[in-house]
Amino acid sequence: MLDKPIRVVYDMVITNTRPEHTKGASETIKLAFGLPADYQDDDCFTPQNLLEHQKRFPEGQFVAVMRTPDRPDYVVGVAATMRTNYAPTARPRTWKNMLGSLNVEQHTPGGKWLYGVEMAVRPEFRRYGIGSALYEARFDLVRRLGLRGWYAVGMLMGYTAHAHQMSVRDYGEKVMRREIFDPTVTMQMNRGFRPVQVVEDYIAEPDAGNAGVLIVWDNPDFG
Repeated sequence: MLDKPIRVVYDMVITNTRPEHTKGASETIKLAFGLPADYQDDDCFTPQNLLEHQKRFPEGQFVAVMRTPDRPDYVVGVAATMRTNYAPTARPRTWKNMLGSLNVEQHTPGGKWLYGVEMAVRPEFRRYGIGSALYEARFDLVRRLGLRGWYAVGMLMGYTAHAHQMSVRDYGEKVMRREIFDPTVTMQMNRGFRPVQVVEDYIAEPDAGNAGVLIVWDNPDFG
């Protein structure tokens, strides 16, 4: 299990998610997407969903925790993953079909690929290095488990500014060619992910035109 301190503006630690973190983790995900902390719908992870993630794949769940005397387990960042044998070369699935359910029922123990389920940082704690630390924790996990790599669909969160000019597919392809900067996908490409293809109708996210880019990080130590 991971318990790795990081130095940003505050004293924080990146650790594997535990039951006492689930309420704060659920709230963090909602706040990161501009929703109230108590908001609920069929696409929002509840604390119970996050407990199921921990039962199925405990080493693949991470939180960034700010530790102070009055708030020893204040969650400010979340990263959820699962294992799969469904290769990134196969036909892309929607987010819900990939997970099976919000309890990640499609998690495959022994799967050779890590799949990015969710990533979120509380808005007031962005740009402090928390996201980078959560990425590094997952890169390290892929290496430690000897997986082929890690893939996800990065949402095209910059599309709304270009929606009047082009389709989301055209936008995504320009992002892949680095002709347009996208705040999510370009950042992921800069971290070493290679873009594979635009995935339309991946998840309901109007700012991204409901679309993203399939991105893959190949483990250089595999094999």
